[in-house]
Amino acid sequence: MKYLLFTAVAGLFLYLAFRTADWTKMLEDFRSADYRYVVLSMLMGYAAFVSRGLRWNLLLRPLGKSAKNWNAIHAISLGYFANALVPRAGEVMRCTSLKETDDIPLERLFGTVVLERVIDAIILLSLICLAFVIQLGNLQAFFDQALAGGDQQAGSSGIDLKLVLLGIIVLVAILFLIFRKRIQALPLFAKVRQLWEGFKEGFKSLSKVENKWAFYGHTLFIWTMYFTMIYVVMFALPSTKDIGLGNGLFVMVAGGMGMVVPTPGGIGSYHYLVQLALSVLGVDKADGLTFATLVHSGQLVMTLLAGSFAIPMVYRARRILKKSKA
Repeated sequence: MKYLLFTAVAGLFLYLAFRTADWTKMLEDFRSADYRYVVLSMLMGYAAFVSRGLRWNLLLRPLGKSAKNWNAIHAISLGYFANALVPRAGEVMRCTSLKETDDIPLERLFGTVVLERVIDAIILLSLICLAFVIQLGNLQAFFDQALAGGDQQAGSSGIDLKLVLLGIIVLVAILFLIFRKRIQALPLFAKVRQLWEGFKEGFKSLSKVENKWAFYGHTLFIWTMYFTMIYVVMFALPSTKDIGLGNGLFVMVAGGMGMVVPTPGGIGSYHYLVQLALSVLGVDKADGLTFATLVHSGQLVMTLLAGSFAIPMVYRARRILKKSKA
């Protein structure tokens, strides 16, 4: 039922994105696009996979276990391959894969994955905050359109986003103070507290990483690739080639929020939110949808290719480990 719900959410966003699509114009744009930039974007996406695998190994070494670098990279590829099919299945896939190839206990692998997810969430939130500083008007128009289903023009809703957010925060704080004891008694609150404790333990393990500069360098490289693999595709279409770096960050943040939505591989949610962000920048919706489809399709093809290549490599590494044990 959960996976059916995820698929239904993807279908809803696909409908929102494509309900007014100008198919004739989109096909014309696809034919005239410069696919060299799409291929370059795919290579950048795989470079992020490689860097993630190397960074993951840095987290494993202080735990007394380490994997072969290519086994870790293939495990990362398998994880994203699984996420493209079933949302949130990638974490399980990558951990079980590395357990089978390098004999590392699952609990240790899952702990490092939790830490990675926390770091990614903090960076994404930091980028959103940065976008609020340098792109406040665009973000307010973006959320206005999102709340209105994408039918309104930028800034036409008359809703002050800052006041809405402030009102929500105040309301949540008041409700928590009034019903504090009941909320703290809920099983969900206990799970949140347990998760928070796990986050703190994860950050403590980060202090044990031997080569911290390599870890920070990989993290910076990964997120640089996430930005550039989107931004380079801007040059593939005449309608987006003049978008600047600041607006590119705004589009990346919108796409990041789309990938956070629990849909298979961000299908639908990525298309809709990136199209919405580009429409705020004055790009025609058909052009925005073409751009989102080029970026997403390129990364999806790269993920499927990387995962398909990783499957026999993981199988081979697993056989070698079994023979060495025997």
